[in-house]
Amino acid sequence: MLQRPVRIALVLALLRLFSAPTSAQDGGSNPGPTGGEQAAREALASLDKGWTPYDNKPNLGDPRWKVSMAALVRVVRAGPDAAPVLEAAAKADSPWSDSTRVFAAKALKLVRGPAAMRDALAGYDAAAMDTARVGKPAPEFALPDAGGETYRLRGFRGKKVVVLTFVVADT
Repeated sequence: MLQRPVRIALVLALLRLFSAPTSAQDGGSNPGPTGGEQAAREALASLDKGWTPYDNKPNLGDPRWKVSMAALVRVVRAGPDAAPVLEAAAKADSPWSDSTRVFAAKALKLVRGPAAMRDALAGYDAAAMDTARVGKPAPEFALPDAGGETYRLRGFRGKKVVVLTFVVADT
């Protein structure tokens, strides 16, 4: 009767022993990646894999913006731990593709930028991306204007026409 719990405990102890991080074995001089670093690497890898070079063909249904936005949300959620990974990826001699290097440089500015922008991106629901449909009510969202006042789409419900103008500044 006691043999089974003893076996289970032994298996768990062995699993723990063999799955211990390598940094513990060498005295901690080479710590493994943090969760944020790993998340940043995974985000860059998904961008690198999902990106296709631009061409002069019509790009209706172009998935690049979704790939880029999903990677950006993941990187921002990774927090400050993502910065060293982004710095390394942005270097000209990094093994990443040109588009991923450009993305990493821009994402690094956001990771180090204003907290309000980081918080807005970190709170972005990537599952809601690309859910707007012609003839259907628009998904709910809120955006600040240039003066910092936040407007919510629901505040305009019942209006006959709502015109949105987005000014995207790439600084």
